[in-house]
Parts: sequence; structure tokens; C-alpha cells
Amino acid sequence: MNILITAGGTSERIDNVRSITNHSTGRLGKAIGECFLAQGHHVTYVTTPQAVRPVNQANLSIIEIETTKELASTLLNQFEQQSFDGIIHGMAVSDFTTETTLSEDIFIEKLAAKLTNDNTLNDLTSLTEALYHSLDEIGQTVQQAKKIPSGTDRLLLFLKKNPKIIAMLRDHQPQAVLVGFKLLVGVSFEELVHVGSALLTKNNCDFILANDLEQIHDKQHVGILIDATGQTTTAQTKSEIAQLIVNKVEEKWRSQS
Repeated sequence: MNILITAGGTSERIDNVRSITNHSTGRLGKAIGECFLAQGHHVTYVTTPQAVRPVNQANLSIIEIETTKELASTLLNQFEQQSFDGIIHGMAVSDFTTETTLSEDIFIEKLAAKLTNDNTLNDLTSLTEALYHSLDEIGQTVQQAKKIPSGTDRLLLFLKKNPKIIAMLRDHQPQAVLVGFKLLVGVSFEELVHVGSALLTKNNCDFILANDLEQIHDKQHVGILIDATGQTTTAQTKSEIAQLIVNKVEEKWRSQS
């Protein structure tokens, strides 16, 4: 099988020396990749510079990205070049990317200037609309500094929503067995299954691996694999999750062939 795996956590640049990222280490993706490789499959492994990854070996191609935008362009490029039998989208993709940054003083000056020039702000509705419009304009301010000065007491960081990578996978690789991931924190088994099932349906996945951050520590990593029929299988460690995913993807692929 020809397998694509994404793993690690994307970073969104604030300036040339600062970024926003998440705590994903890529360890689960590494375990899944190694398990597929051990079964003789070819793996294209898309990851981030800070994440762990399988050791270089035959049948393994590693591609590094940093931002969500780079991830999207890399995947589209791969989809143009080859067809995948399975896609394991385990990367922790940033929900938001940076739009611009402003010091407190500059932000207040810009907002005050816009509002004082508007003579129609005579009720709450018009004031609210003006604020939304002003924030939208200010958010589009081009970030000029390569390194933001640290002299301000308060820095305002504007973030805008990233597109959902998982939403595009089925459209571009309709033949692939698609596995998505959902991480929640401090929820019940029922809630994990409910949210995971909704994500599976929304993005037309074959499987979703739902897990709770509070159930991930030391050698334990509880994961619930949900299929399109709603059936669940629970694993207790990263190696168990990896073997479970490989077995299920192989089984699904054989049934489609």
C-alpha cells in the first residue's frame, strides 16, 4: 500500500523569530509510520522540524513543513503526483494563523481615529457594527517588522481562522482509506465517541481516532478508534493504537480492492 501520514504540530509565524504552535510531539505518528513500514508498505511522512519521526529507511519519504499553509500546498502537490491507498491525518494543525500584530498604543490610536471620524455612532447597534468593521480593517494591517520590538507593555495579536485540512482530503483522494484524529480534554467516553463520530461523518472519513489529553501520560495513550458504522475499538498505548490503525486500514483497503 502507498500510505500518507501527517504528524507533529504546525507553527504559525508571528515574526521572523517567534511562532505560535502546540504541544504535539509526533510520537504517535512515528509509531504508526513505523508499523506501516514494518508491514512492507511505502510511507510518505509529512511532519514538522521539531517532531520525532521514523528513522530513514527504504520505503520512507519524509517531507518537512511548518505552517498550515505549507501543509496544504504540500498535500496538494503530493496529490497531483501520486495516488494514496491510505491517509492517516494525525498532524495537530493550528486552528488559527497570525494576521498582524500591533502594540497597545498603535491599536488604540488606529481604533480611536476610525471611530472619531464616524458621526453616525449614536446607538449601540451602529457602534457595534463600526467596531467590527474597524477591527477587520486594523487586522489587515501589514506586519512590517521582521522582529517585533519588545518595548510595548501589551502586544495585540490578531489571528484568523485556518481552513480545515481534513475537509479537503476526501475530495482529492476519494479512493484512500481515510483516518482522522480528534483530541479533547477531560470528557467522558460517550462524549469522545459522539464528537469523533460527528467529525467522521462531516469529513467522510473511514475511521476517527478519538483521544482525551488527560488519558495520555507516560506509557499510556488511550485511543478510541471509531468506524463509519459507529463501532468502537479501544487501545491503551501508542503501539496498540498504531497496530490497530494499520490492521483496520489494511482490512478496509482489501475489502475495496
